[in-house]
Amino acid sequence: MSLSTDISPQKQATPPETPLLMYGCTSWRLSSQRVADLYDSGAKLWTKSDLTDIERQLEQSETLDWFVIRCVDGSQVHVKNPIHGARTPIWKPFVVFQDYWKLVLGKTFDHPGTEYCSYRIDWKNYLAKDFRGNIEDWQRLFATKQRLWNESITCASFKAELQKVVAAHQRVNKPEEESDGASVDRPMMQHAMAMTLADELGRRDGGGGDAVVRLLAQDPQYGDDTKEFLKTRGFQIVGDFGAGGFQEVDDQSIVISCWTAAPIKQIIADLCRPVAIITLGDDVVVLNRFSRPYADGESPRTRQMWQGYEKWDFPVSAVEAELMTGFNPLKIFARRAGSEANASLAA
Repeated sequence: MSLSTDISPQKQATPPETPLLMYGCTSWRLSSQRVADLYDSGAKLWTKSDLTDIERQLEQSETLDWFVIRCVDGSQVHVKNPIHGARTPIWKPFVVFQDYWKLVLGKTFDHPGTEYCSYRIDWKNYLAKDFRGNIEDWQRLFATKQRLWNESITCASFKAELQKVVAAHQRVNKPEEESDGASVDRPMMQHAMAMTLADELGRRDGGGGDAVVRLLAQDPQYGDDTKEFLKTRGFQIVGDFGAGGFQEVDDQSIVISCWTAAPIKQIIADLCRPVAIITLGDDVVVLNRFSRPYADGESPRTRQMWQGYEKWDFPVSAVEAELMTGFNPLKIFARRAGSEANASLAA
C-alpha cells in the first residue's frame, strides 16, 4: 500500500496540522540564499562610492563613535569604534573584505551581523611592529632586488609583453599596485615590476618619457617609513585603510595584484575593466584545505570578466626560476582590443 503526499499549491497554502519544523532555516542559510539571489540579479558586492565612503570614515576613526557599513541587500549596519576618544590609539582600523564565496558558503561568521557585508572593519595593534621596526638595511635590500629585476631576462621579456598591451590600448596612464605586507622579498620584486611598468608606459610616445603616468600603491600595512621610501621612488600611496585606492582604478589602469590578502579580482569585476591585470591565474579551486575561500579567488563574475581578456603566462625565464620564486603562477590578462570597457560598472 502506498500513500501519496498532497503537495499541491492549494495544500501548501494551508498551514499544516502538525508542527512545522524550522531546523533547516538557519540564519546563514537564509542570508546566503538572499545574497546569491541578489548576485544573480546583477547586484554588486562593491561600489566605488561605498569603498570611498568607508575609507573616509576610517580616516576619522579617532573622532567617530561608530562606523556605517552598507550591506549587499541595501541595508546598513553600525559598528562600534573601540578607539573612539583614545588619547594615543594603539589599534589601527582597516577594511577586511568578505568575498562572494564567504557570503554564499560561509557557514561560520566570526563577526555576527556581517552576513550581508561584503566588507567589514577590523583592528590591528601595531605596537610590536613599530617597536621592532623594519628589517635591517631594507632599503639597500630593495635596491638589490630592483637591480636584479632590472637586469633579468624575465624583466626584458616582461617589457616585450607590455608592448603588446600598449600597441592595443593607447590610453594607459595608471599602474595600480595592490600589495600584501611590508616591502620584503616578493613584494619588493612586485614594486620593482611596477616601476618598470611605469617607465615603459612613460616612453610609449616615442621615447620622450613625457606621458603622464601615475604609479599608485595600496596596502594598509605600509608603515610610515615604507610610505616615504616608496614616495621617493615615484609611488603615490592611496587607501591607507585598504579601500580608498579602488576609487583610482578605471578602464585606463593596469593593475598588479600578485600576492594579496583581499579579493582584488572580484572587486575589480564589479568596478571597471582595466586595460590589463597581472595576478594569479583563473583557478577553478576556490576553497583551501581548511574549506575556507582563498583570499583572491575567482567567482562567477570574474569568470565572466575574463571572457573579454586575453591571457598570457608571466614570462619567467627558466634559468631565473629561483630568483623569480612566486612569479611562475602569475598571468597577464590583457583586455582584448575593441572590447568595450563598461563605464557603468563604477557606480
